[in-house]
Amino acid sequence: MLGELAEHALVVAKDLSQRMRGCEDTGEAVALADAFQKVSRVVRLTLALDFKLDRDAARDDREAAKLEAEQAQVAAAQTAVAERPAPRAPTPIEARKERVGNLLYRVLWNESEGDTEEFDILQEDLRVRLDEAALHPDFADLPIEVLARRIVADMGLSGDFTLSLSEPPPQATLADGPAPAAADTG
Repeated sequence: MLGELAEHALVVAKDLSQRMRGCEDTGEAVALADAFQKVSRVVRLTLALDFKLDRDAARDDREAAKLEAEQAQVAAAQTAVAERPAPRAPTPIEARKERVGNLLYRVLWNESEGDTEEFDILQEDLRVRLDEAALHPDFADLPIEVLARRIVADMGLSGDFTLSLSEPPPQATLADGPAPAAADTG
């Protein structure tokens, strides 16, 4: 509709322009010039409105495309999160190996005297020894402290560690000698 209005206004403006040039009466020429000015203003405003509507439509299209792209990214991220497998819980053997490794971390660091290369070597040695110890049928039943002390002795480490993991005290065996008397706190 704006296009048609602009075409009609342009035709009228051209007609008024021709009539104004051919007019000999000053009053009529002024009236035609005034009419020409009004019609040409209508043409300019119509074209400006048409341009503004096109620009607004293009902006709305860009914003809609941007919003769709953002929604697609969010949906893809949600799908990726939903499809990601839940982390599996460590097996009791893996958890036990990790606890012993964590307990001996400070001993290894002190033994390596801060040398990161030696520390890495000691950690790898500890990992291998824990893997071997895990193959023993009593691995899951032995207290953490007993496992840690055996590995420290096996690796020839000189450091000491403090057990603070609310583990029960190790059970004395006949080979270890008599069990120390427990304090009566009750």
